Amino acid sequence: MSLQQDIPTVTVPSNSVHLWWLGQAGFAFKTPSRQVVLVDPYLSDAVERLHGFKRLSLSPIRAEDLRADLVLLTHEHTDHLDPDAIPILARNHPRCRFAAPVGCDEGLTRAGISPERRTTLSPNRSYDLGAAVVHTAPADHGEYSTTALALLLDFDGIRVLLTGDTSPRPDLFAPLLAQRPDVVLPCINGGFGNLNPRQAAQLVRQSDARYAVPCHFWMFAEQGNGDPGSFLQACEELCPAVRALLLAPGEGMSVSRREK
Repeated sequence: MSLQQDIPTVTVPSNSVHLWWLGQAGFAFKTPSRQVVLVDPYLSDAVERLHGFKRLSLSPIRAEDLRADLVLLTHEHTDHLDPDAIPILARNHPRCRFAAPVGCDEGLTRAGISPERRTTLSPNRSYDLGAAVVHTAPADHGEYSTTALALLLDFDGIRVLLTGDTSPRPDLFAPLLAQRPDVVLPCINGGFGNLNPRQAAQLVRQSDARYAVPCHFWMFAEQGNGDPGSFLQACEELCPAVRALLLAPGEGMSVSRREK
């Protein structure tokens, strides 16, 4: 079944959430109430068009075929704030809302998204955005983005930590790690100051997570040498109780609420 068919038809039981990897740092989440949340959906070839980095991993879905109730962005880079996909999502789904750090304001304005549809995310805050409660922490993406965030999404007690683009800064992530995320979705490309596979596994070890799924690899040759196999090996060494696994672009998994 294609992702275009999968997301609308999957039934999500209560006390669970379903997630799909969209490639790069992008994920889609579906809740029991059928709400769809997107994080950093890079679905186009805008990076090649604007920066010359050829896309090596095809998008599993077109923006035209993806419904969203909420779009979350960690920072303003083109492979996170997709200038070709975001306007399509906004135009096709007028009730969709967008939440992002202040560094994304210019890009969202260019995408034609009115301020009434936007929530500006600040670090070390919590936001009830309906489909999920979003907790923020500053990421450390150096001078590449001074307002980049890590996000912890709380889906009625199921917590998912997305690192965004960041160097290893457990001090900054401590408030999010203290919430015992069920799933950690770390970048592993190791370029532009980002976590490499072993650093990502070290973060997973600190999280008490049940699952870890790496992202931000094998998209652009110029972006780093993220090796998902090395990430799995490092998790097996450092945090063997965590189920570390790889998703293909468009592949999904279901996560149920943690037993107390």
